[in-house]
Amino acid sequence: MGFFYFISLTVQIYLLKSSFTIACRGSLLSLAQAHLFITKVNAVFPHIQLNIKVVETAGDREQTMPLHLVEGKDFFTKEIQQTLNRKEADFAIHSMKDVSSLDFFNEGYYAVFDRELMQDMAIFNAGVVTKLQKGEVVVIGTSSPRRSNMATAFLQKALPQFDEKITVEAVSIRGNVDTRLQKLHNGQYDGIILAAAGLNRLLQYEPAKQKVGELLKDKKLMLLPLFECPPAAGQGAVVAETQKDNEAAIAVLKAIANTQLTETIKKERVYAGRYGYGCSQPFGVFNLHTPAISFTYASGSSSNAGNFTEWDFDAAVSLKNKTLFSSADYMKSFFEYKYTEDVAVDKNISTVFISSYKVVHGNAVKKQIENKRVWASGTKTWYDLAKKGVWVQGSADGLGFNFLLPVFKSPLINIDTANIEILTNKNSAQHWAADGFKAVYTYELNGSLPAEIKNKIAEADIIFWTSYQQYELCKGFLKDKVQHICPSGKTAILLQAQGLQPVIFPTIKSFIYWKKKQA
Repeated sequence: MGFFYFISLTVQIYLLKSSFTIACRGSLLSLAQAHLFITKVNAVFPHIQLNIKVVETAGDREQTMPLHLVEGKDFFTKEIQQTLNRKEADFAIHSMKDVSSLDFFNEGYYAVFDRELMQDMAIFNAGVVTKLQKGEVVVIGTSSPRRSNMATAFLQKALPQFDEKITVEAVSIRGNVDTRLQKLHNGQYDGIILAAAGLNRLLQYEPAKQKVGELLKDKKLMLLPLFECPPAAGQGAVVAETQKDNEAAIAVLKAIANTQLTETIKKERVYAGRYGYGCSQPFGVFNLHTPAISFTYASGSSSNAGNFTEWDFDAAVSLKNKTLFSSADYMKSFFEYKYTEDVAVDKNISTVFISSYKVVHGNAVKKQIENKRVWASGTKTWYDLAKKGVWVQGSADGLGFNFLLPVFKSPLINIDTANIEILTNKNSAQHWAADGFKAVYTYELNGSLPAEIKNKIAEADIIFWTSYQQYELCKGFLKDKVQHICPSGKTAILLQAQGLQPVIFPTIKSFIYWKKKQA
């Protein structure tokens, strides 16, 4: 859209209306989202006046009933939409995951205008470590069956282990974000699970910033992984709607609508339409755009489908009349590992990124990372670190380090990439250093490929690599026109740097899922 278009649009709006009313809930988070809307609108139309009208919803009045008994029935949106229908407001602002209307995107005039992090965040009082060491029950506050089912199962394996059985018990909690944080702070729970998006927005909203910051102080955080704990459809997204006869309001929404984000939410709501809306449903779904590939992932359970996992992405590769070799079937066969004894992690950095479960192989390495913020490459590495008693804050979900960059920049996490050291193998450390990152290696890879596997690779037309080092080991005996495929992340980046054009899958697990579908 050009300059003259916006001038024309601005004049059109002013001729119709110059002052608008926004209907939203009265919670700090709802007000933060309304002010975010005002900021977006005023960035395009600086002279428009926007006023907030607070509306009490059924969700605000009923603070005792567990949400799974009422959510999915527009518990937090109905009264706001009624205010819009009575023409007492020009805009209604909603958290997208609260909107359960099946026909919302078909009938309304709306704009999905922002999305924060999709992940859930587990927040713990510092005393949880002592409880883990003693083998005591860890009580988690959550109002969501989705979080109760998925997050507690994940935390059983992801919390640090100290030779004692971990027992995580999920109990109901109600209230706004700041209310739940206060309950945690008061010791009513050992931990609670909240959407990371809401926390980030409150930390950027001046009336809430100090209070929420104080409540988060000295807490232990875990950003839950997307694949083990997928969010509710639309989590982290905010939508504004108006009426079909409000021409000025429609013009405003058209100017701030995020088309790609809208399509993302629509793809997630396809699954919500199939399995149910909101956190009350025991499944999660997300659509993700990466530089390499866009995909949708859904997982959980339903009364119709039972336990399920679904991937949706375009894989531009055909196995017809082709021989496929998957290194995922032989990951332990490529290398022998020589572990480094005198590892020196930089004492001055605050954060380490552990690239593989092989990295922390002795007490010397573990001791050096104990007081640092630890992030893992994926769930397997996370679980291995937990078995060693290490507190992991989050992971790259197997999507590569770059996936974490917006996470690190968020107010909730707030990590400077200049203050991160990558712990990896010797060859990879060189690649990280070439990219400007601090890196230290804790082991070396020595090729030890059996002749049987070498022959299979040499005969293959299509090869799936789980690491760039595998390609380096084998590149001398590959067919001239072999098709390379790999997961997103560093492997894909390094293959592309060699002038190759690999077909990129979201993760190793997505390739395995796709491969089974081809059988």
